[in-house]
Amino acid sequence: MIDQTRPALHFCYMAPVPVTPEKRRPASPGILAALGARKIAVAALYWGPIIFLLSTIVLVVSLWRGENLGGLLYAAVLLLAIGGVASGWSLQRRLAEISTALERAQRTSTVGLLTAGFAHEMKNALTVVLGFAELARTAAERAQVDQKVSRHLKELENETRRTVAQLQSFLSYSSGEKVPRRPQDVNELVNEALQMIRPMARMKDLTVDQTAGEPPRVDADPFAIRQLLLNVLLNALDFARTRITITTARGAEGRAEVSIADDGPGVPEKDRDRIFQRFVTTRPGGNGLGLSTSRDIAKAHGGTLKLSDTAGGGATFVLQLPAA
Repeated sequence: MIDQTRPALHFCYMAPVPVTPEKRRPASPGILAALGARKIAVAALYWGPIIFLLSTIVLVVSLWRGENLGGLLYAAVLLLAIGGVASGWSLQRRLAEISTALERAQRTSTVGLLTAGFAHEMKNALTVVLGFAELARTAAERAQVDQKVSRHLKELENETRRTVAQLQSFLSYSSGEKVPRRPQDVNELVNEALQMIRPMARMKDLTVDQTAGEPPRVDADPFAIRQLLLNVLLNALDFARTRITITTARGAEGRAEVSIADDGPGVPEKDRDRIFQRFVTTRPGGNGLGLSTSRDIAKAHGGTLKLSDTAGGGATFVLQLPAA
C-alpha cells in the first residue's frame, strides 16, 4: 500500500536516469535465437542451391565422359532436383517466419521505449498536479469550507500520489532495476486495481461484483501484479455487457487464485490459443499487448494466467500465484 502519511511532494523536475551497464538488461534470448536462426537459414538458402548445382555438374561431366552409371545417375539427379526445390521452398518459408518474428520484436522494443518516455513525462506533470492538490486541500481546511469539498480534494491528492508512485515503479522496472518482492495481500492488490476501473464501469453502466475469499499472501512486485490485474479488468470492461465478477480464493495446492469474469460474447474458439500472443487482438483499436504482458508477469512470479470456460457465455481469466 502507498503510505498516505508521508510528507508532501515538492515541485521538482526529475532528470532521466542514465541506464548504466549494471542496470542494462541483457538482450532477449528469444531475439538472439531468432538472429542465429536467421543466419543459419540465410546460409542454407544460398549454399543449398550451390551444392545442388555442383553435384549436378559432377553428374553431367561423368555422363559426358561416358562413364556408365546406369540408373543410379538418373535417380541421383532426380533426388537432387526434388531435394533442392523442397529445401529451397522450406527455407524461404522459415526465413519469412523469422523475419516476421524479428519485426515484432523490434516493434515491442520501440513501444517499450516510447512508453517509458511517456511515463517519465507524465510523472513529472502529475508531480506538479499533486503539489497543487495539496495546496488546495490545505487552503480549504484553513478556510473551513464544506467537509465534502475537503474530502474530494483529499481523494484527488491520494489518487494522484498513488499514480505518481506507480509511474515511478514502472520507470524503475523498465530501466532494469530489480524491484524487491515482498509478501503482498492479494485482496488489497485487487481492491487497488478495482478502484482504478470503477469510474469507467459506472460510465458504462456495468455492475462490478466482488467476492473476497481468503487467498494466501504472495511474494510479488506489487506494481507488476496491479498492472496484471488492471490489464485483465480493462479487457473485461471492453467486452462486458452488464456485469464483471472478480473472486479471490485459496486455490489448488494452496495457491492464491483470482478469477475475473465478464458476461460478454466470450472468446471465439479459433482465438483461444492466440489471445496471449503479442500483437494479437480481437478488439477494434486494440494493440494486443495487455494479455501477453499479463501472462509474462504471471510466469515471472511462478504463476499462471489462463482462459477458463464460462457457463452461460462470457470470458473468465484465472490467475494463480504460489503462496509466500
